[in-house]
Amino acid sequence: MSAADQTGAGARKEALLAAAGVLLVLGTIKHLAPLFPLVRTHGFTLALAFQLYVPLYFIGRRGVSTQSLGLTLANWRTDLRWFLIVSAVTVVPYAIGLHVYMTVGLGRPFHPRWPTGVLENLAVNVALVGLAEELYFRGYLQERMARVWPDQRRFWGAPVGPAIVVTAAVFALAHFVGEYVPARLGPFFPALVFGWLRAKTGTIVAAVGYHGFCNVLADALLASYRWG
Repeated sequence: MSAADQTGAGARKEALLAAAGVLLVLGTIKHLAPLFPLVRTHGFTLALAFQLYVPLYFIGRRGVSTQSLGLTLANWRTDLRWFLIVSAVTVVPYAIGLHVYMTVGLGRPFHPRWPTGVLENLAVNVALVGLAEELYFRGYLQERMARVWPDQRRFWGAPVGPAIVVTAAVFALAHFVGEYVPARLGPFFPALVFGWLRAKTGTIVAAVGYHGFCNVLADALLASYRWG
């Protein structure tokens, strides 16, 4: 594929296929899971495998490399610094917002309780969920989208543009398809931060860490709200 294709019609086609492909796969798995025990048992694994291996499959072709995917530890100090900064800045507002939503919005009583399996949950959400989803959405899809809509602004020192917003929208839809619960569109907002981290550091490392942190924090906080 020529350089022109990488920033023109070819890039638009690939970005569209990447977005549609992940929505189709996740939507199909979620729809089939209630009907087939095998899909219900292994659907989550299949979804993660798709998001993990599709970008890796394209390495060496169509301008895809480990560097373009952000799959490198070359900037680990920068990644660690911004992961810690963003986590520290957002943890309190996130906890307050969730508390208001659960107690006022849903009427769930609050009973402080220490969550179980925190370390296991952290390992799963960073090494599996965070890595697979960030490799596909921020590493592959956002980079493809940026070829269609090049970043033309800067926000807190990071190049930003429509690619971050569009990728975050696809990410939210990936959670929504097959479930069709409005609350499942909520990941759009943390996805904007994942995208900003990707743009700021040039890798997906900080985004993977922060993605896992958000998931574990949500699970830990939700353990204190009575659902029944």
